[in-house]
Amino acid sequence: MIIIGGCVILLFIIIVFIESFDHNVNEDPVPADVIIMLGGDDQGRLKKAAELYHEGYADYVMISPLMSEFYSQSREFANALGIPDTAIIAETEATSTYTNAVLTLEMMEKLGLESALVVTSDFHMKRSRLSFERVNQDRFELTYVAALSENGEKWHERSYARLLWSKEFYKIWGYRLGLYKVLDLPDD
Repeated sequence: MIIIGGCVILLFIIIVFIESFDHNVNEDPVPADVIIMLGGDDQGRLKKAAELYHEGYADYVMISPLMSEFYSQSREFANALGIPDTAIIAETEATSTYTNAVLTLEMMEKLGLESALVVTSDFHMKRSRLSFERVNQDRFELTYVAALSENGEKWHERSYARLLWSKEFYKIWGYRLGLYKVLDLPDD
């Protein structure tokens, strides 16, 4: 029994480890009411949102959070990418992926929007989808579109890929265990 139990635990650890490298949660974009771009320190997210905006997938881009101290999340950078002020919906209070989901979906409800393209970095997409699906509870039609880095790299091609993986590994397990409700795990 001890050997079988040990093998089961070892198998679980191996599966968890292998699964932690799979961040391929990406869907093809579809027309939506709004593009929700989740904030972070990489301009690739806003570049992807601008690309989708210019391709006509949505008339509005909701930036969550829109914070002036991060150039990649600023209104000026969105304008430089060709997104006019009239198309920007600013959400300014989110401090984590969970609060991104809560606050943007509340804004969608208040604005009468029914569908969104959720855009974030490829490494962040699995946790974002987990958060949004838990908060959404099938109220809105959400499609998840991953962005590459500002240099066009996938998460595992970046020089700091191990750091990305380790941060996301503990955060996603915190979210899976429901700790996002008691701990506001700040995003990078």
